[in-house]
Amino acid sequence: MSIKREVVSPDDSVQSAIELMVDHDQGSVIVIDDAEHVLGIFTERDVLRHYLTHQTKFLYLKVSEVMSAPVATVSEDTPIQEALEMMTSKNIRRLPVVDSEGRMIGFLSWKELFAKFRREHST
Repeated sequence: MSIKREVVSPDDSVQSAIELMVDHDQGSVIVIDDAEHVLGIFTERDVLRHYLTHQTKFLYLKVSEVMSAPVATVSEDTPIQEALEMMTSKNIRRLPVVDSEGRMIGFLSWKELFAKFRREHST
């Protein structure tokens, strides 16, 4: 699991979310509320899906208007195989990890899990 520092509030502008993604070379930002509960995820795919339909005002929309929600999450205790199956079945590349209260504590990425799986099974 990695710690995801690229988080935004649902009221942040799409432009500020995109700038954060670019500044940190990330393909997504997690959308959290003031109590750090995961509300959604804003991804490169969301940018592509919504840009053409909202072209003139797109950068000024709130993240909550274009984020993917609800977002699939896992707990720290979720087995890696289960997380991989969830990511595969839902066609997602990033999976927030939450505590028992639904607060984000990190995230899993497809790339990270695949690399770990390869290392463990290459011997």
